Amino acid sequence: MKKDPLRIQAHVILGTLILQYLLGMFVNLFVEFPDTTNERTLWKFVGDQISVTTHMVIAFLLVIGGIVLLVRSILRKDRQWIISSSVGLFGLLAATFAGVRFIPTQQDGYSYIMAIAFIIAFVSYGWGIYKRGK
Repeated sequence: MKKDPLRIQAHVILGTLILQYLLGMFVNLFVEFPDTTNERTLWKFVGDQISVTTHMVIAFLLVIGGIVLLVRSILRKDRQWIISSSVGLFGLLAATFAGVRFIPTQQDGYSYIMAIAFIIAFVSYGWGIYKRGK
């Protein structure tokens, strides 16, 4: 079977999503945010937490990877990858938006949106790999 660079990149994104999920669960379970509504205090706290900062950096890298995969799919004019990478990027952007809103608000709903968006992205990239493996 010929090595497809888009499939390889999607595999990397999937692996990174798994790492991101595990790190997010660690933050959710073991990082106790300060009991305050002061956004500045919450963002400063995040900057001091290596696990949360790493989670945010990985989110940024995932979005960049998602954009690159979508652009490569468009340039190749591969309809299946365009669909998969578009939906996957939507999931990545939704999760990132929810994470950025979670920090200053500490509202559990944003954490739940991150979880749903993770599933959307994971399934979408997995679907792309599956469909292109045929």
